[in-house]
This record gives sequence, C-alpha cells and structure tokens, in this order.
Amino acid sequence: MVAAVVASLGLTLHGCQGFAGGGGEFLPESSGIYVTKDGVVLSATVETYDSGVYTSEALLDFVKKEVAAYNESQGAPAVAENPEEGSPLPVSVRLGQAAEGKLTVVYQYADSSSFQKFAKEYHDTANQAKSFQVQTAAAGKAAGWFSEGEFLKVGKDGATAAEEGDLEKLDKEQVILVEADHPMEIQTEGKILYATKDVTLSGASQATVPEGKHCIVFR
Repeated sequence: MVAAVVASLGLTLHGCQGFAGGGGEFLPESSGIYVTKDGVVLSATVETYDSGVYTSEALLDFVKKEVAAYNESQGAPAVAENPEEGSPLPVSVRLGQAAEGKLTVVYQYADSSSFQKFAKEYHDTANQAKSFQVQTAAAGKAAGWFSEGEFLKVGKDGATAAEEGDLEKLDKEQVILVEADHPMEIQTEGKILYATKDVTLSGASQATVPEGKHCIVFR
C-alpha cells in the first residue's frame, strides 16, 4: 500500500544503488554529488581504467596536478588540498584512490558556483548541471524557490503532498536547487524532508534528481 501511494505521488523509493555508507558519510560507488549540513558541496567521479597501462600513483598524481593548475587559473594557490587555515580553494581533492581498475576522486568546492565551473571546465557530464545552488531554507524561501514546483513531504511511511504552511516553517534547513538535462545522483549529510515531485529516493539521504528543475530540502 505504501509503495502504491508513493508511486502515485511521483516520488519513488527503492534500494540503494548509488553511494555506500549508511551514516551520512560520502563513500561513493558511482559518480554523484554530496552536500553537507553546512552547505558544502562535494562531487565524486568514479571511472574504470586499464591497470595494465596506468599505475594508480600516476593517475592520482595527474588528478592533483590538474586541480592545482585549475586553482592557479582562478587566482588561488597552485595546490590541490585545502589549507588547515584560511579560505578554501575553489577546488580541492578530498579523497583519491585507484585500485583494481577503478579510480575514485572526491572533490570539495568553495561554493556551488565553483562546483559548476569546474564540472563544466573538465566535462564532468555525470555531475554537470545547468544550475546548481545551495542555500538555507530561509534564503531559498526569499528567493522564491518554494514556489517553483510541487513539493512532497517525506516520512517514514512514504511521501505525501506538502501542506501549504509546511515550507513556510522552514528556516535553517539546507535547500538544493538543481536544473539539469539528465538525471543526477545526490546525497545529503542530513535527512531529506521535502523534495519536488518525481525526485527518486533511495534512502533517507540519497536521491536521484530527474531532468528538469527540482529542489531537495534536508536537515
């Protein structure tokens, strides 16, 4: 019964097929995006490679050099890892590992604009969007984000149509606004509370956003 109700509302629940880690940590098995409770954006690129041609050390060294060069082009220091103190780099390598023919790189960004610019520059098609923004619910509300689609409220028994006053009560929660011409995998550090119709949930903090313009609200 729950599955039928959820499906009829356009918000689908199914088994996890994207990211590993059930405690909110970002341990990607496939390419996707992660947003923390503080609104920090990370992305993962997961690709296969020929281990007979490339070594893991050479691949990771190449990735870091590319990121360092990109940061320098943006007027930042030519390094690939964020300093312990001071402003964050436009892009930094949060995680890099290569083994058994699979390369996994997790990038962290200074802000959502830096994420979009880097994804476009390096043709990261899996994570590239026409628009990708992260704001607090209060800021999103002021910008009119909550009037742009039909929202569903996510509960433990499924999803129901959000009532008129539900979104007005939101304040410090994080809101992700994404517009893309292809589906995108997104994981949030906190629990997803609301999502626009047709967003597919694969867990309390994991979603596939379809083509078009959509919002996800989490705490």
